[in-house]
Amino acid sequence: VSIAGIIRQLKYDDTVAIDDSTSSTGVSINSKINVGGQDDIRLSLTTGSGLGRYVALNTVNGAVLDANGNLETIDSTAYSVAYRHVWNAKMRSNFSYSSLSVDNDVALTGTSATASTSSISANLLYSPTKKITVGGEVKQATREIESGADGDMTRVQFSMKYAF
Repeated sequence: VSIAGIIRQLKYDDTVAIDDSTSSTGVSINSKINVGGQDDIRLSLTTGSGLGRYVALNTVNGAVLDANGNLETIDSTAYSVAYRHVWNAKMRSNFSYSSLSVDNDVALTGTSATASTSSISANLLYSPTKKITVGGEVKQATREIESGADGDMTRVQFSMKYAF
């Protein structure tokens, strides 16, 4: 188990009328649980106020300006669960699910701000030698914005790695 925290200052200064700052805090708890011989389950939970770019690939802002020109932090919570399975000495797979939930003040952010996201993925990696790994992955993801509109995507990707 590992625990990490963040404390940071968010600042907005347009050099004309608005000059404000606020504090932001968050915590992340992660764990790896060995299952059987070489398999493992990985768990992650991150939550806080004003995390912005530090969670979910910068999907949400850390703060928004209110009507008085003051910064208001945006709360968010993300988690993921992943299972790694070793098929044999040369092949392994990862199966994962992740989710993000955002508590936007719609009066300030508008209805096009991200409300939630989720994704599920599976891959297969093959290492014919210690220095070469090739693989493929399928990922399905969804995003919903505050208006209720949503969208999804399915991605297939392939990779090759040579370790020097």
